Amino acid sequence: MPRRVLTGYLAVQAVLGAAVFGAPAVAAAWWGAIGVVSVTAVGWGIHRHRPPRRLPWLLLAGGAGALAVGDVHYELSRRTVGATGDVLSLIADLAYLATFGLLAAGVLSLTRITAASRDRSALLDTLVLVVMTGLVTWTLVVGPAVTDVALPATEKALLAVQGLGGVLVVVVMLRLAAAAWRDPTVIGLAVGATSMFAADVWYATAELNGGWQPGHPAELGWYVFYVSWGVAALHPNMARLATRSDPGPDDIVAMRVGLLTITCLTVPFLLVIQAFAAEPAELPDGLVTAAAAGLTMLLAVTRVVDSVTGHRAAVHRERSLRSAGMRLLSATTTAQVAEMVRRSVGELLPAGTDHQILFAVRRPVAGAGGEPSDPESVADWQPQVVVGDPLPVDAARRRTRIMPTRLLHPDLADRLTPAPAALVAGLAAPAPSAGTGTALLVGAAGGVLAACRDAIEVVVAQAALALHRIAATEEAARRDRDRYLNLVAGTAGDAVVIVGADDRIRYASPPCSRLFGLEPAVLADWRDLVHPADHAQVSRTLGAAGDRDDGSAVGDQWVLRRPDGSHVLLEVRCRDLRRVPGVRGLVLTFSDLADQRRRDSELALRRIDRSAPGQNRRSLRRRFR
Repeated sequence: MPRRVLTGYLAVQAVLGAAVFGAPAVAAAWWGAIGVVSVTAVGWGIHRHRPPRRLPWLLLAGGAGALAVGDVHYELSRRTVGATGDVLSLIADLAYLATFGLLAAGVLSLTRITAASRDRSALLDTLVLVVMTGLVTWTLVVGPAVTDVALPATEKALLAVQGLGGVLVVVVMLRLAAAAWRDPTVIGLAVGATSMFAADVWYATAELNGGWQPGHPAELGWYVFYVSWGVAALHPNMARLATRSDPGPDDIVAMRVGLLTITCLTVPFLLVIQAFAAEPAELPDGLVTAAAAGLTMLLAVTRVVDSVTGHRAAVHRERSLRSAGMRLLSATTTAQVAEMVRRSVGELLPAGTDHQILFAVRRPVAGAGGEPSDPESVADWQPQVVVGDPLPVDAARRRTRIMPTRLLHPDLADRLTPAPAALVAGLAAPAPSAGTGTALLVGAAGGVLAACRDAIEVVVAQAALALHRIAATEEAARRDRDRYLNLVAGTAGDAVVIVGADDRIRYASPPCSRLFGLEPAVLADWRDLVHPADHAQVSRTLGAAGDRDDGSAVGDQWVLRRPDGSHVLLEVRCRDLRRVPGVRGLVLTFSDLADQRRRDSELALRRIDRSAPGQNRRSLRRRFR
């Protein structure tokens, strides 16, 4: 907020305030100017800071403007007699009635989008406080004014609206200030509402006693209201105050219990004061007292029932989380983790809740450097929707988001319809080279998701730990397998190659470089290792092995062309072990038939040489030498 704008606003309001009390004869003009400057400040704040929801601030600006109109016509009616004075007084009364209607609507609309009012327990506490504060105001101020026969009916109605409407505005604003007591905008609004309420009470008391005159000190409260609300609108936090936020946890703190106890004891306290008064008298309106007491008890009982229900729900969530942790601890595959997550989330939601559970999997976009490192594990997330856009959650932060379903990717929104809101949680962090990721989406009512949000985050964190444990176990098994294959392949003549489901080489033993005439690169496509003219025979063998469900080996013979132009005759055995956790691929074993035939010839010659005819031939050669 530019400092010069605030300084200029305060300077103008200070001059006008001094004029109100220094020149009461033209107070109508000064009050009109004060109201115009305050409304202008609110409008400038809306234009400058652009809150996401402008309606609450427009209602508050309208209330301040209506109050200014009422003040101007009220001052003019006091100095005008006859029919004109009556018309001006009627306009002032209507303006004051509109003031409290607009202010109440604006305050309720403003707090409805914040956690202070969306929380049911906080709303019940606020209603109890409003009822009891309204009862005290009625007993001490409004009741005597209504029973006073000297006041006209319009004055009685105006005093009643000012008292009860002021109670509603000030209590709701103080409740909001208690939830965000460090926010300058909230402080400004609370100070303004409290000052206006105090001025209205002071005005009603003075009017009953016949001591109200222009320039009364109570007018200072209305002046503070105008100035404070203008300052609140000029602060940048006014935009954040109109941003929707999630309700916080329902904590039974000492302050809430104390306020609830005090409000419930208000009616007995008033009756005790009446009984011990020097001149006992009946309350102004016993029906109002009885209605307020009954309503307070109903709200208090509802609050207790909600607390008991919330405690039961918390116990149920705790048991469900314990069961989910035990199940995820025993999971050994990604498919089991996905199943446990679906089951655990379904148990955490209240019984009978309409919900949808979905997994969103992000695939690499065109031009991304790499393919999913484990397509088989990606396929285990069911039911799933594959999207090319980034997922609407940061998996590294492990924090869920609750957002309207209509704001999701169209494919996701269609699967979650008709759920109004969706909870999105990052379940599997993207691989550095793959650009993939997995997110859990739960579609249900927004209030249900907000209540179960923390518990679902715990399940997601446990699932992430299970995934890391499974990945670490498979990596250890893969290292042991590679070490064993290197040891065996290094001492034997056969070469071993493991091709993944994505046609990329996962492992190649050292003898492969001698057979193929080049060093096979890990994660390279097998087509880069084989000459294009030989792709058909390789694809035929891989396809035949993949078609066998029992994992038995497929035998074949290949004639491959090396990079130097020479050919090699290989005997190939291929097995489909893509479902084995430690392998996850097609295992091919190669034998050089030329070397094998040469070894077979040497063995045959040795057997012939060691036979009886061979020994006779060697004896004859030595005899006739």
